[in-house]
Amino acid sequence: MSSTSDSDEPLRRLEAHLAADAARVEESRGRLADIGDALMTLRARMHNIDLGDDPGVQVLTPEMAAPMIDRVAGGVDRVDNVVLSIDVGAGTEHVNARNELTRAADGQRQRTLVHPGVLETELGRSRLAASREAGQRQRVTDRLGTEFLVLGEEAVVTLSVWGDPHSPYVFIRNPALVGCFAAWFGLLWEQAPEVGAPVGRSDEALVRMLALGTKDEAIARILHVGLRTVRRRVAALMDQYGVDTRFQLGAALERDGRLTGADR
Repeated sequence: MSSTSDSDEPLRRLEAHLAADAARVEESRGRLADIGDALMTLRARMHNIDLGDDPGVQVLTPEMAAPMIDRVAGGVDRVDNVVLSIDVGAGTEHVNARNELTRAADGQRQRTLVHPGVLETELGRSRLAASREAGQRQRVTDRLGTEFLVLGEEAVVTLSVWGDPHSPYVFIRNPALVGCFAAWFGLLWEQAPEVGAPVGRSDEALVRMLALGTKDEAIARILHVGLRTVRRRVAALMDQYGVDTRFQLGAALERDGRLTGADR
């Protein structure tokens, strides 16, 4: 009969191999991070940008922003994104979009707020649908002033010119500023309806957009329904609450608590 120590010997060998492989993986990650930092420095020098020793704010060209976003996003557990356009800007590159889908499928928490205009193109709808399928949560609002991306607690990437997707990017690592952008995103998220939310019996998405003052035409585009459907549902809500105007409907919905029951 084999002794206990003999039977444990294969397990110890496997554990030793696993520990050695884990050490090699960590070493490789360190090398990759160092390579990434070196590439960012070289790109900055090519574009005559002084990054300093440890700057809290850096101005980036689009060529620098895309790999920077991809590298930092790969090391955080959540990403919050505000999108005005998917036609221009960092992150629209194929490799960034592909890696974003992979991270979402792997469990990274991703929340994206989009401007209604993004939903007006087939490209925008198809890209958003692919991201939703991978696990990304999406909401829509017309109250977006500019684009920005919150990368966990690590950094924020935003536009250097307010609301201009063609302007250079700013990479922010100052913790206080990162926290401000994260809080701003949270406020916008609370008030926005889901992308593609159906108009159903409870009409929560419709109610939320009515409270925001969204026009019927925009509601129809956002919910992917006809304008008549939106107006029928509004009329049904008015009948339900026994009111004659939308102002009265808003007051009735507020009394009923439906304007404060948005999902978060």
